[in-house]
Amino acid sequence: MKTILLLLILFCAIAMPAMSTLTDADLDKIRLIVKEEVKKEVMSLKADIDTLKTDGAIRQTEITNLKENVNKGFDNVQKNFDRQNNIIACIGIPLALIAIGATVWGILAHRRNTKDHALEKQIEVLTQEIEVLKQQQTVNS
Repeated sequence: MKTILLLLILFCAIAMPAMSTLTDADLDKIRLIVKEEVKKEVMSLKADIDTLKTDGAIRQTEITNLKENVNKGFDNVQKNFDRQNNIIACIGIPLALIAIGATVWGILAHRRNTKDHALEKQIEVLTQEIEVLKQQQTVNS
């Protein structure tokens, strides 16, 4: 136990002078080291910002190109719609006129047929009356 106590006192005695304060020169060295580290970090951040700026410019040009391609696509679609409208106008309008004409012709033909049927019935009735009158005349004479 005496040896442990002796060693403990010895170690405490050795450690006592090791506790000291920082001098101005030490603080200046620490400041220089910190400044250098900060400069390195600032330089790397500046480099990162520059790469982000160039990437942003590249993305902006890509977006501009994409917008142009989309606009070209819409122009092509518009041209196709214009062609289709022209085709519809060139084919549809004459077909509509033909359909209207055929409908009117059909209605007029139907009216003629009904008039013809009515006239035929009247003719039949009149011929029957004439025959009846002839028979009466032959019977009376």
